[in-house]
Amino acid sequence: MEVAEAEVPIAVPLTSLKQLESRTLLASSTYLQFATSSFPLPSSLKAPDRPRLLVCHDFKGGYQEDKWIQGCSFSEAYSLWHWHLIDVFVYFSHSLVTLPPPGWINAAHKHGVKVLGTFITEWKEGAQVCRELLASSESCQMYASRLAELAEVLGFEGWLLNIENVVAKGDIPRLHEFIQYLTDCMHKQCPGSLVIWYDAVTEDGRLDWQNCLTVKNHKFFSDCDGLFTNYSWTKRYAKVSAHEAGERAYDVYMGVDVFGRNTYGGGGFQSDVALKAAREAGVSSALFAPGWVYETEQPPDFKTAQNRWWGTIGQCWPIARLNPTILPFFSDFNQGCGRGVFLEGREVSNLPWFNLSCQNLQVLLSIYSADKKLYSKLGVGMEASAYSGGSCIRFPRSDVLSVVQLYSAHLPITGAPLHVSYSVVLGSDKPFCLAIRILKEDTWNLLLLITEGQQSEKRQNKEKLSVRKLLPSTFDGPSRSLVRSTSWTVHKYVVEVGPCIMSQIYAVIFPTDTIDVEKLSSAMEKYCEEIGDIKMVYPLHSYIEGTSGTGDDAPQVLLGHLRISMTEEHDNNLPSIVFEDCNPSWSQGSQGQKFVSLNLLWGSQTDDGLNSAKQGGCKWVQFHVYLCNNTIRGKDGKSVSNKTNTSGTDAKYLGVAMVEAFNVHMFPVPEASSSLQFCVQPQCACGLLQSFTNAPICTIKVPQD
Repeated sequence: MEVAEAEVPIAVPLTSLKQLESRTLLASSTYLQFATSSFPLPSSLKAPDRPRLLVCHDFKGGYQEDKWIQGCSFSEAYSLWHWHLIDVFVYFSHSLVTLPPPGWINAAHKHGVKVLGTFITEWKEGAQVCRELLASSESCQMYASRLAELAEVLGFEGWLLNIENVVAKGDIPRLHEFIQYLTDCMHKQCPGSLVIWYDAVTEDGRLDWQNCLTVKNHKFFSDCDGLFTNYSWTKRYAKVSAHEAGERAYDVYMGVDVFGRNTYGGGGFQSDVALKAAREAGVSSALFAPGWVYETEQPPDFKTAQNRWWGTIGQCWPIARLNPTILPFFSDFNQGCGRGVFLEGREVSNLPWFNLSCQNLQVLLSIYSADKKLYSKLGVGMEASAYSGGSCIRFPRSDVLSVVQLYSAHLPITGAPLHVSYSVVLGSDKPFCLAIRILKEDTWNLLLLITEGQQSEKRQNKEKLSVRKLLPSTFDGPSRSLVRSTSWTVHKYVVEVGPCIMSQIYAVIFPTDTIDVEKLSSAMEKYCEEIGDIKMVYPLHSYIEGTSGTGDDAPQVLLGHLRISMTEEHDNNLPSIVFEDCNPSWSQGSQGQKFVSLNLLWGSQTDDGLNSAKQGGCKWVQFHVYLCNNTIRGKDGKSVSNKTNTSGTDAKYLGVAMVEAFNVHMFPVPEASSSLQFCVQPQCACGLLQSFTNAPICTIKVPQD
């Protein structure tokens, strides 16, 4: 279980109580260096006082492509991006202690979703584990404290307890003690955490699924934060659970097996039937195995089917929270996969990839439009060109004015000027703009950020809505790239709105060559009045071969990123990067090829010395790693440099890290190299990159034969 110094970092479960007791993973500093999540939730996050939606993963037993902490090359791996509907995400497998991979934790946390691991015992083997676990009060408390410690150190919010085997009746009091002690430890060590009990064992120790909250499992419910019921319930059972729970009705999660095994409503695309019944009864819901869409290969393709399935959930379950809520805000709409890697309009790698830690805040894409064709063509996807990451939003041509909601935000603005920027590729001469709804002095205002370079006066609409169009400051994206350049244009704005609340953020698609402000004002006012009835259209899987296109299918706009911050430049408190010893190991292939394996490690340094990059306002949140050049030996045996890398054009992109460490495994050393130079380019929470020419370099000397 110990992770070797230069071994590829992967997420792993624990399979025995012995591993749990001995703190196997926590004793490995190398494992913790890579496996700890890097995006914590606010510590005071409380369970909302409403019906909640829990999603339990269970994709092919867990630990598939998502186990690779630094990502993998299979860009079509399973993932989620409908986090706005989810309150709690459980990572599930059939190992004793299921530890959520950091990619899932990071993606969920960016959207404000709590993450739970799973502690499971099953059948005869599980009964033996329970006998050992419940042997004494000391063992109960010891194992509970170990679980709480794992959650705290690795950065997730609690546990699903799935005891699915017979428990000796004499051990039931200690089982209650175990649950209570774990719940108390989690609440103390991680405020806002959750421990949820799965409905299988009853108070007499029998394996007897109740399918609702009853007197036979109520004591377990009282021990912790909630009950996840079994799936074979009816509409009446949801009401019985609500009555039995009383004031804690929202803590009952009615289980829904998406595979449809003895599930009310039948699961699959009828999963919403059960959710509607639970919501009507005033209890919460737990969706089990939404990976059904992927595993059963629902047509026409995974992303289209996934959006269709979650669309049925969104029609009956409300949005869980507003996002974004804090500044700085940046999203490149990254879904955690791509056909290549792009940074500020430059393609730095043309290789496919998958890494859930890279997933950024996803858009809602609810539409107010009479253009039905727009529904099927609008979407987020892996494009032939992206501004950052691997995804962007595609807005097709439209014959009518169309308003697309990107985010439902709650951003308090103190009054200081705001810096807003976004990147676009225009596929036609039709105008496009972003619109931001702002509540100022009890009056709703609409701020237009347009792509055309002309000034417009402020206009009023029925004394409720004001529209302001500001002159954008535009510039072309970098003309040089590590592989090839793209045609993105970045529009920048400095906005002075005074103290206010920034609310919805929209993209507006115009059918004509000019912007009709009055018509837009009227449409936006109607949209805001009818927003409760707006059809939800979720991101669709689409590909674009190129950035301009021709014909009816040519995109009107690609939107690459959105940034809202208090300053356009990097925070002055951002620390510099300092490398630590990396202890490379060398090996030789059968053909004499030399390979190097190492863990690149670095720290963050300010003028006051070593410090954490996670302090201060804006912060470094990810690190792009390159082999920037190598030094080779000349014919006389002396070392001479390869091409000097001042613009990054000779660098080889290796990957991205969310922590201050990156594993290089069995990297082939170029022939005749006397040294290797690895470069780390940090990126801050605003999405801004440190200049490549100023990025730190770690030089590794190549041993000579």
